[in-house]
Amino acid sequence: MTLALRRSQASAFLSGASRHAPRPGPVVLLLSPDLQVRGQTPQTQDYLRVLVPPAEDRPPIPASAYNVAAQLLAVEAGVDRNPPSARVHLSDGLWVTLRAARIGDTGPARERDIAVTIEETSPPERVALFARAFGLSARENELLGHLVSGTDTRELARRMFLSEHTVQDHLKSIFAKTAARNRRTLLSRALGT
Repeated sequence: MTLALRRSQASAFLSGASRHAPRPGPVVLLLSPDLQVRGQTPQTQDYLRVLVPPAEDRPPIPASAYNVAAQLLAVEAGVDRNPPSARVHLSDGLWVTLRAARIGDTGPARERDIAVTIEETSPPERVALFARAFGLSARENELLGHLVSGTDTRELARRMFLSEHTVQDHLKSIFAKTAARNRRTLLSRALGT
């Protein structure tokens, strides 16, 4: 089951680089304490329409926005300790991150509105997701992190206290797991460029 889920998630990185222009900053969806929509920033509608194509008579509010808000409620109730956030693949390699938090600091938390932010997933978060999706080992993940910063093989070996041959072996393993033929393709998929 885990392998099938990982393959499904990994396939989202193989569709190619994102063709969407970066959107400015995060957008915000404001929910009432009982998760009713109160308001949103002007660009929020654009993101929501990409997340979930709406029905003609209803606003496009994706389940992922409600999920992160519900996760916030679970954290507040002590039911779960995971942060109220989620990453969602849209298309063409574009990933967005949703996060939920209470607005204001006066009055009981359960009575304050909830802000759900939606923004493109940051490069470090995207690389970490990429590594998990393809089941990279801890050393392969570390190597990928160094590759992202533009490090060459000799410097990789020095930083990781490995021989250059071992670095090459790790690279071959990463290429095999990710179906990438070279560093450029690997980094393009990992970073969505």
